[in-house]
Amino acid sequence: MAAGLSIFSSACDDFLDVEPTNGIEMNEAITDARSAQRAIQGIYSAFQSDDYYGLSYLFYQDLYADNLGFNGTFTTHREVANRVINPSNLQIADTWTSIYAAIGRANWVIQSVQALGGLTTDEKSAFIAEAKFLRALAYFDLVKVFGGVPIVTVALTNPGDIQNQPRSTQEQVYAFIEQDLMEAEIGLEGTSNPSMPYFASDLAASALLARVYLQQGKWALAAQKATQVISSGKYSLATNFRDIFSSTGNTQNAGTSEVIFELAFSRDDQNALASSSAAPGTLGQRFNVTSGFFNVLTASQNAGDSRVEATAFFDAETNRRKIRKYNDVINNGDNVPILRLAEMYLIRAEANARLAAATAAPTQAVVDDINRIRRRAGLPAVSLATNAAALTEILAQRRIEFAFEGMRFMDLKRYNLTCQVLNFCPASGTSADNSYRNLWPIPLQQIETNPNLAPQNPGY
Repeated sequence: MAAGLSIFSSACDDFLDVEPTNGIEMNEAITDARSAQRAIQGIYSAFQSDDYYGLSYLFYQDLYADNLGFNGTFTTHREVANRVINPSNLQIADTWTSIYAAIGRANWVIQSVQALGGLTTDEKSAFIAEAKFLRALAYFDLVKVFGGVPIVTVALTNPGDIQNQPRSTQEQVYAFIEQDLMEAEIGLEGTSNPSMPYFASDLAASALLARVYLQQGKWALAAQKATQVISSGKYSLATNFRDIFSSTGNTQNAGTSEVIFELAFSRDDQNALASSSAAPGTLGQRFNVTSGFFNVLTASQNAGDSRVEATAFFDAETNRRKIRKYNDVINNGDNVPILRLAEMYLIRAEANARLAAATAAPTQAVVDDINRIRRRAGLPAVSLATNAAALTEILAQRRIEFAFEGMRFMDLKRYNLTCQVLNFCPASGTSADNSYRNLWPIPLQQIETNPNLAPQNPGY
């Protein structure tokens, strides 16, 4: 099944050396394997947008939660930091459009390659599978913050136009994501390569499925997929946590094979992550680590946690708590890990703990998975009396392990802690009902263009 992808992967150096636009225009025909490769490059490029993984969407997952704060001048970011997002927020609208742009490019590849002659069945399967993996990731990024959204399966000439389609339900979107990922696993069979995590692979699809199942509460399936990735033997935890975040472009630290999938950036294809936090003089975009989370990090570091030095730091010169995971302030070329082996261990531990009674003692396998992450961090192993205690420890480890990698908000939602931690509580007596803030508003501009997107998410 890997023939088509092998052609693509063999051209990886060309991909990383092309001009920053990195892709074919959707109105340019896909006529052969090379133009199909370039079109797929265009999908990856859409994910790199500053409105998406290049800055806003990625950081908003921590900013809307309790890991990041904001003291810049941009009101769009300020609304997210205050957890009061207006439907007219232009950044949310731009992010929506950027995600649908990625979906549109994926649809373009899928429909074009399906109709293309001159390729073998396996080549077609691999190209389509890669596009479906990326489309599934984009839809997951939509559903976890907006709820039900339109499922678009055709290429759009205007990414802001969703052809007057109504919203599908959240359950329908998740079912669509699962189907795309299962087909991606088959079409990309045998393509996982730890030295080339910049492209979709069969195990990347399996890892994303594990995350998708976990978020829906499909515990047994989540554990099964996480185990599938772990048991493959293809990936291993990095000895040095910092190595995970020391790669730019096609230069990955040779000492780590932990990353299953990441987005590659470089000085010619930049993101804004380092410049918005680690840089000394940014004004409009100043993302800072919250004092509460910095205290958590400091306490863990005092207990021996080696991850913290690579995660955040206090800059005495600017009196700010800054992000260190993305710190290439010269070239703005930090790669962005999307899927890592560490997550698979914690997914498996959480899923197995949830499958058993909360008051029962966790299995040794659950404790072992947790302690794998703790030992890599330099922390002592823990003994846990109940599955409830195990879940508490898993959430604590996830908060530090995946800080600023886009996990915190979905974790709090899955643990039903947004009321306690973010004050997203249902009405009680005379208290206001803030539970609607568990979803973001559908952008007003989109509803004005497409009235079939109504009704707006409740509360907005």
